[in-house]
Amino acid sequence: MSENEAIDLIIDHLNGLFPKTCPNCQHRYESLRDFYLETTAMGNAVSYDLEKNDLQPEKPLGAVAVSNCRCGAALSLSSDGMPLFRYWSLLLWAKGETRRRSISVAELLVDLRTRVRKRAVVEAGGRASQGPRSV
Repeated sequence: MSENEAIDLIIDHLNGLFPKTCPNCQHRYESLRDFYLETTAMGNAVSYDLEKNDLQPEKPLGAVAVSNCRCGAALSLSSDGMPLFRYWSLLLWAKGETRRRSISVAELLVDLRTRVRKRAVVEAGGRASQGPRSV
């Protein structure tokens, strides 16, 4: 699997999490693009299974990234609900990438989060005929 394929799988899953409503202020994010444009990434994304080096967990602990809503509430996007074999393929890809790049899991997740956010905003913006916007 290439990095672009991995990003496509992640975006496909995340798109399925919308619309999403902030439980604090009730602001509704209609799409992943809206979410990324209107929230601020907080901390680092975490892959609990990757951190444990469990690349084919029968009961995944999952991956999560937290962002702040415009009201300040923490909102998360996670791997919950992703088909198991797809999740496993992403874990195997990520482990291979850390070896190939000689980087830590945390470093890979920082880079991956940045690339996912950018692609989700730019590509969705292009489909909406609004042109690319910076992230």
